[in-house]
Amino acid sequence: MDEEGMEHNSTERVPISDPNPEIKRRYVKKLLVIWIILFATLCVAAGETMLSAGMKEVHQAHPSDTGFVVVAITNWKVLCGTSLMACYFGLYSVCLSLADISFVLPFTALSYLLVAIFARFFLHEHVTLTRWIGAFIIVLGVIVVGLGEKH
Repeated sequence: MDEEGMEHNSTERVPISDPNPEIKRRYVKKLLVIWIILFATLCVAAGETMLSAGMKEVHQAHPSDTGFVVVAITNWKVLCGTSLMACYFGLYSVCLSLADISFVLPFTALSYLLVAIFARFFLHEHVTLTRWIGAFIIVLGVIVVGLGEKH
């Protein structure tokens, strides 16, 4: 090995630090899937929270009216929540085209923690200690799945 960090072969000089391009490609792809699914999970958690808020408004205005459906589909929170959930579905589909479902699906479970946080701070719901513990157990499961990935 010379001062430039090159290993000498009989015919060529190859940098020792140059990673296998296939390993690097798989690593970049895995990171891309993780970032996409994390953003998608944020979309679905925000969408579910908005849908919940919107449907509560609809129910208060029309608890048993036949116009309930019309009011629901014209409520901006319901529309926004539904749109965010559709965005999630599209991003989730992209991730499934790039990675195994056994890797992608557990990351979506992070929405349980995000929904609990959003429910507490945006909807001002009382989230019990049992629900918080359950959400954190789910997050630990996601971490185990993420760390257990071999490629």
